[in-house]
Amino acid sequence: MLAPARLTVRRGARIANPRLLSSLASSARMHAPASTRGRIQQLNRYLDTTTTPSRLFSASAAAAVQVKPFVLADIGEGITECEIVKWLVKEGDVIEEFDPVVEVMSDKASVEITSPFSGKIASLAGAAGDMLKVGSVLCSIEVEGGEGEADSAPAAAEPAAPEPAPAPASSSTTPSSTTPSSSSSPSRSSNTEVLATPATRRFAREHDVDLSSITGTGRDGRVTKEDIWKFVSEGPSAPSSAPAQASAPTATSTLTAPAESTTIPLNSTRKAMYRAMSASLQIPHFSYSDVVDVTEIERMRLILASNIPLQYRKTLKPADEATLARQEQWTGAARVDPTRQFGRITLLPLLLKALSLAMSEHPIFTCTLSPPPSAGPATTDPSLVRRPTHDISVALSNPSPAGGLFTPVLRSIDTSSVFDLASRLAHLQSLLPTSGNGAPKFPPEYQGAGTLTLSNIGVIGGRTTHPVVPPTGQLAIGAIGRTRVEPRFVDEARAKRVASGMEEAGAAELKVEPRLVMDVTFSADHRVVEGVELARLVESWKSIVENPARLAA
Repeated sequence: MLAPARLTVRRGARIANPRLLSSLASSARMHAPASTRGRIQQLNRYLDTTTTPSRLFSASAAAAVQVKPFVLADIGEGITECEIVKWLVKEGDVIEEFDPVVEVMSDKASVEITSPFSGKIASLAGAAGDMLKVGSVLCSIEVEGGEGEADSAPAAAEPAAPEPAPAPASSSTTPSSTTPSSSSSPSRSSNTEVLATPATRRFAREHDVDLSSITGTGRDGRVTKEDIWKFVSEGPSAPSSAPAQASAPTATSTLTAPAESTTIPLNSTRKAMYRAMSASLQIPHFSYSDVVDVTEIERMRLILASNIPLQYRKTLKPADEATLARQEQWTGAARVDPTRQFGRITLLPLLLKALSLAMSEHPIFTCTLSPPPSAGPATTDPSLVRRPTHDISVALSNPSPAGGLFTPVLRSIDTSSVFDLASRLAHLQSLLPTSGNGAPKFPPEYQGAGTLTLSNIGVIGGRTTHPVVPPTGQLAIGAIGRTRVEPRFVDEARAKRVASGMEEAGAAELKVEPRLVMDVTFSADHRVVEGVELARLVESWKSIVENPARLAA
């Protein structure tokens, strides 16, 4: 029997190997150092050397302290590496779970990465500016395990008598109801052992979800946000072998599962558009843009709008009806169908007439390509087919939910009046469905393809766009933007001379006036049309629009 002469520690103290614990007194005095690190749990006054070796003390094992690598996890969105912006900790710092450790930057965003467990920073993997691959170690963290893991059997209670009877080893029968079983351990001891990104862990905390109770469906068993959604919406499934317990009130969650995606097949209109635009990919495009002054042609439009012929008007006064009857008697000009009547004129009929006149000056744009790109790979040598009339298609958007962009053709624009073009445009508008999912049904006079197409995006509010040449064999397409007001010099030629220093401003002021302008962009099939040919067409059209008196020639 040995009795400690002096204990140098007390219960609950933490020790570090090899600290001196006590001096043992018998026939000689000796020192008893600690053989392990940990926390003092029990002190024994006497040691029996004749029976099973007793313990002078019982301590929690420090072997549970281990260094864990903190691996840079896959943060999604195809990110494979990150740059270290700055470290938020240094070696030796004590951190808690979810404390920010480092700020990294990918090619998409800059984020702070938090620690997956508590402990002390043992080492850092790199410096600011270094690049780290996904899956590499960010830093190493010293993590302590639970206390008492090294000593599965608890120490005997401190005896009240000076000389307690030695307890045989076989008599230490502790009821199973008071001793936790070491054979049954949970599959996951804590959240820190669960594979999950910091964002997922934060998401779990916000909804009071224990990650260790969720089976991850991600890569390598990683828990994802979708797993948490499913867990919250469906609830954990209890094992069949678990004993029946009284039902406890569960917290209700207002979390709503994410909506599922819906597959919508393309309707016939969009299928046709899909095929047409796929065929247009064969066409190498050349584009040309400019700004056109439409002030003068707008003034002409106002004059024409106030002088619409009687047969095109929507409403007639009694005197007008009598006049129209006399005209019909002498000229045969009967009143047009109500769907072709109109009350106002837009700029589009005037712009179409100007484009037709420009086509006369550049006859290649009265031709179509044969065979057209929509026919597939050419089996014969391509050729140009020149038409005897100027046929221009106009782009119309279907207002119904079915959608779609249609390009009915207006034929013989070169021999049509502005009023006739306005009447046909009004008729086309009346053919567009106003409800339902149907597509417009155009009569034969509007079917087919023109040699050019003109699209008006200004009605939507846009200024410029890049039009795509349709695969119907036509050679070019134009788009006009919205009309806007800009200040312009009255004498632009003199303003240029003054700006370049060739002329002094002098006493005569450079006058500025508001002008109406619009952006225009044309695209052409560059396999057939030279860039200079398209530029000349646009400049000719611009000259006619800015000087609309040429339309009367």
